[in-house]
Amino acid sequence: MKQLIFIMLVTIVLGACSPLGSSNKEGSQNSNKASTNQIADKIDVDQLDKVQFIYNNKAYEAKYKLKCKTSAECSEDNDYLPLNKIKKEIKPKKIDASIGEQIEISIPNTFPRPNQILYHQQQGATGIQETADKNIIEVTGDKGEEITYIVNLNWRSKDNAEIKYSVAYYFEVPNPT
Repeated sequence: MKQLIFIMLVTIVLGACSPLGSSNKEGSQNSNKASTNQIADKIDVDQLDKVQFIYNNKAYEAKYKLKCKTSAECSEDNDYLPLNKIKKEIKPKKIDASIGEQIEISIPNTFPRPNQILYHQQQGATGIQETADKNIIEVTGDKGEEITYIVNLNWRSKDNAEIKYSVAYYFEVPNPT
């Protein structure tokens, strides 16, 4: 039952967009490479690697998975990868933060500003979704149980009605104290 609730929560969180599907083995092994140089003619995929998480003045590489690179992909209803498979595929960085501490999302100036930055915090079967205020995430939850963070950068249509493209960044707090 706990696993079913976890899967349902992940599906809801990732439900805004579908992940980038890959038909070849090489593409699925290296999720930080995209098949095109541009995402909807706006985001240079080489810039995706420049996003970082900053904790205690130390920069951590932000591991990502393209959720959708066009508005058509964002609106399709494809199967979603479970969080444990995504984590196995991209191997998110571990940040040894404690409850109450803050982690900054560092987006380079050369990167187009997303309209929306949401993060999902998953700890066991409990998940919450928040808007990242001023690119800051405060670590919350229970001590001693791993927390996975999924940070969604979304670019929305001018009327804000639909997501045009989306990238999900991941990191883990392995043993919050």
